[in-house]
Amino acid sequence: MLRRAGVLVALTALLVPTVAGAATADAAKRKKKRSPVVTKITPTQAFVGEKLTIRGRYFRRGINKNTVAFRRRGEKVVFVKAEKSTRKLIKVTLPKRLEKMLPVQNGTPVAARLQVRVLSKRFGKRFTKLRKSPRIGPEKPPAPPIPPTAAPGGDCDGDGQLNAVDTDDDNDLLGDDYEKSLKLDPCNADTDGDGVEDGYELASARDLNDDEHQELNTFLPYPAKRPYPNPLDGTDADTDHDGDWLSLGEEYRLWKFVGVRTLARLTYSAGEQFSASDRAGGTGRRVPTLSADNYHRQAEFVGWAGGAGYAGVKLADVSGTFADPSATWWADRGAAYDIRDLDRSRGALTPGEIQYFDNGDGYLDDSERDEDADGLSNWAETSGCMVREYWDKLYDKETRFPLEYKGVDLADPDTDGDGIRDGADDQDNDDVPNIMECSRSGAHGPGAIDPDRSLRPRRAAVNPFNPCLPHPRSRTCPQHVPIGGGVWAPFNPDDELLHIKN
Repeated sequence: MLRRAGVLVALTALLVPTVAGAATADAAKRKKKRSPVVTKITPTQAFVGEKLTIRGRYFRRGINKNTVAFRRRGEKVVFVKAEKSTRKLIKVTLPKRLEKMLPVQNGTPVAARLQVRVLSKRFGKRFTKLRKSPRIGPEKPPAPPIPPTAAPGGDCDGDGQLNAVDTDDDNDLLGDDYEKSLKLDPCNADTDGDGVEDGYELASARDLNDDEHQELNTFLPYPAKRPYPNPLDGTDADTDHDGDWLSLGEEYRLWKFVGVRTLARLTYSAGEQFSASDRAGGTGRRVPTLSADNYHRQAEFVGWAGGAGYAGVKLADVSGTFADPSATWWADRGAAYDIRDLDRSRGALTPGEIQYFDNGDGYLDDSERDEDADGLSNWAETSGCMVREYWDKLYDKETRFPLEYKGVDLADPDTDGDGIRDGADDQDNDDVPNIMECSRSGAHGPGAIDPDRSLRPRRAAVNPFNPCLPHPRSRTCPQHVPIGGGVWAPFNPDDELLHIKN
């Protein structure tokens, strides 16, 4: 018996280390760091400013203990701290900076799927699959307040007709009952306060939503669920919804400038590139109708210029090329030029000079029109050559002139009130009218542009915000330049004057 007991004791002694080792291994395994795993994300569609709930395992419990990485292909990953977490659940608020990852359509961020990966003690092994990733949209505009009811005995629009009998209390061309159905303020022509009337925004949204690929189509109803332009969004006045380089606010100003107050057919619509158009051939599709030939606003400008003495202009000759920098003195005026003789050929005007506002398709879209008849297109006055930043971006290595000259107004033919229409006026007072300083390619003239840039004529180096261009000895170009930095074109040796991009 004692012998058997001894055997049992010996066997037990042999087994104890084995069992203890197994227990230690299990404990080590349990303590081993595991990569976080995401199993479910809700909601599947959310907007910046809202919360996401992420379910899974191996998260860290506590506040600000986990980080959520968001990825969209082609964009930088954005890391966001999760406010509150358990081992199996994370809640995270979607920050404003996520909007930088979203795709942009017509100047506005739109929703996209963002893949998710969690960083706990370790980084998750992979991002979520695209089909299981949440769809994230930009921040929603604040919900508008419930519109007040117009006082029956009041007169919201001051037209002398009491609200009780006036069917359009605020004169925004929308009936009071219709406005109430859309949660608009019937006593305020501009419910969202963005400077654009409710009626105009609704009509533009209708135009934008017009499905022209359908046969025999008429206007679709106002897209109430996704209204662009939106009379309840006070942030969209600077958005170009229809892609014609004019913002909602700018097209509204042009519509008011024309002075035809109707929503039946907008003279300038923020939902149509060619507002001057009509349905043709029974297809329901709109086609442009405003021809570049004999454009009435251009004829008005030419008529004014002839009567006011600005149809012809005497310019100082700029002889030589960039390889031969000789130039006559500014005061030695050359022959008279037609104000539209952009390349100073002194010959008959080319079709490109007569129709310089057209892109070549023969019809004028809203940006190509010149509603205030000042010789400058709507685009030139809002985004193009009469905006100083346009030149800064187009020729970004060319040092700007230090004096800040003002731009022009698209709905005022004489912005500075001196009696001269903006196209014939001269922002930098170098005696070259604005219309002749709007395009370097136009001033260069026809023919191939010399690849080594040495033979390009100096007359092509135009800029309405630099009095030293194209003539370096004009009456407003300083004849002494600072030593060192701050030297402007054409005296900066690193400038881009030999380049022609427009």
